[in-house]
Amino acid sequence: MINLPYITMPDHFVKLLCTNILPSTQVNNNLEMYLNDNKDLNILVKKLFIDLDPDGFLGKIISISGWTGIRNRLACAFLEKNQNGSFPDQVLLSKLSDVLNLENKLRHFTPAGYSRAFLLAYYAKLTLVKLNQMEEVHQYTPLIIKDEVIDLMKFSKSKSVRIDWLILQLSLFESVLGIERLKNFLSSEMKFQALFNMLKPEEQEWFMQNLLVYGASISDYEFFLTDTSIIKE
Repeated sequence: MINLPYITMPDHFVKLLCTNILPSTQVNNNLEMYLNDNKDLNILVKKLFIDLDPDGFLGKIISISGWTGIRNRLACAFLEKNQNGSFPDQVLLSKLSDVLNLENKLRHFTPAGYSRAFLLAYYAKLTLVKLNQMEEVHQYTPLIIKDEVIDLMKFSKSKSVRIDWLILQLSLFESVLGIERLKNFLSSEMKFQALFNMLKPEEQEWFMQNLLVYGASISDYEFFLTDTSIIKE
């Protein structure tokens, strides 16, 4: 069964991943203001994009790279920091290929502009890094998003903004119920609450513990206040 580790993630970066960012002049201006307001993130962006503008002019960097280009370089830099303890002068985007691949698989199930599929994939990537650094590694397992779980999204009736929470819940249910049983339950339009009620008390505790760990890792507690099992755009 899945037992997720807590991951310390860069809060200001995670907030951007949870924000709806569609390309526009206004969004570019807002992104520039956000980076200016967050000094550490500002410095890191200018360092990572010195090849585009040695003077570190954010407006130019955003205009050339766009949000996705900035997001990917930042993600690589934070990944390197987690692995080696320091930020690199240059990043290798190839290290992010598995994260981008998972995001691509989920792109049809979430509205454009959000990076929450990327966020889940990035968290999953960091769980692998974390477990390689832990002494008591046997207590935890990395988050692996199976293609069979992604295929379950065919039962959704519309797109989900918080696709990360939805896929995580499906992954947890699948690890307990198995893919075939879960597929049958979803095809009969069974609600998530009903699925949760089917679990044994100890399984329910395990289920919620994993959700709490993920929520704490990305500093997102809204899930526990709203019903994300309702898939809507």
